[in-house]
Amino acid sequence: MAQRKPNISAQKRPGSNPPPGSKTGPGARPPVRKPNKSIVNQKQTPWGLIGVTAAIVAFAVAIVVVVVTHKDKKAAPTSAGADVSKCTKMIGNNKTTYLNELVCAKDISGVKFYSIDQRQHVTSLVTYPQSPPVGGNHSQYWADCTGTVYTEPIANENAVHMLEHGAVWITYNAKTLPDSQLTTLQTLVSGQDREALSPYPDLSAPISLQSWGYQLFVNSASDPRIKEFINALRYNPLTTPEYSPGVTCSDPAFDPSKSTPGHPQF
Repeated sequence: MAQRKPNISAQKRPGSNPPPGSKTGPGARPPVRKPNKSIVNQKQTPWGLIGVTAAIVAFAVAIVVVVVTHKDKKAAPTSAGADVSKCTKMIGNNKTTYLNELVCAKDISGVKFYSIDQRQHVTSLVTYPQSPPVGGNHSQYWADCTGTVYTEPIANENAVHMLEHGAVWITYNAKTLPDSQLTTLQTLVSGQDREALSPYPDLSAPISLQSWGYQLFVNSASDPRIKEFINALRYNPLTTPEYSPGVTCSDPAFDPSKSTPGHPQF
C-alpha cells in the first residue's frame, strides 16, 4: 500500500504554541501585547493630595499653638490678679483721659479717685487736699522713682512730680508698721521702675499707695490689693499725664537731703 503523506499544514509550527489557558481556534483573541511605557502612563506625583495633607497638618499645628498659648496665659496671670481687660476703659467723657476714672482701678475695693487738673511747676509750697497727695502742682525736680527706697520722708512737691511720670508711691507709718512688713514693702519696691517707697509722718493707716489721681489705704503689707493697685496704675498711659517713651523716672539731680516735708527741692 502506498503511504499517505503527512499533512504539513496540520503540523504544529515551532514557536506557535499558545500560552497555557488561552483559547485557540477561530474567534480566539490575539494575545495581549504590553504597550511600551509612555510619558502619559508614567506614575505622576499626587500634588493635590500632598497640598490637602499639608493644609490639614498646618491647621492642626495652629490649633495646638492656640491651645498651648491659652493655657500659658491662664497659668501665668498678672502678678496683681487685676482684670487687665478693664484697664483700658475709662469712666467719664472728659477730653483728657487721665481726668477720668479707670474701670479696673475702681473695681479694687477701697480705691479713691480724684480728678486732678493742675500740674504746673511751682517754686513755692503747695497745699494738697489729700494726705499723702495724689497730684497737682509740684516742683520741677521729681523724686527718683526707679524702685527707690527712701529711709526718710520726702517733700510732697517732689513726690507729686514722680506721680506725674507714672510712679506708684508707697508710703508707710513708721510708728504703726511692723519691721517685718516694712521688709516686705522694701522687697516689693526695690529695683522696680516707676515705684518708690518712703515713710510718711502721721499717716492715718500703716500703708498707703498713691498714683496720679488714685489712693488706697491698707493695714498690711500682705494685702493683695497692693499688687492690684500697682498692676493697674503703674505707668498706665490713660492715667499718667506725662506718659511718653522719653519720660523717665530716673532723676540724678534729685537730692533727698534737700527734700523734706515742708522743704522741697525746687
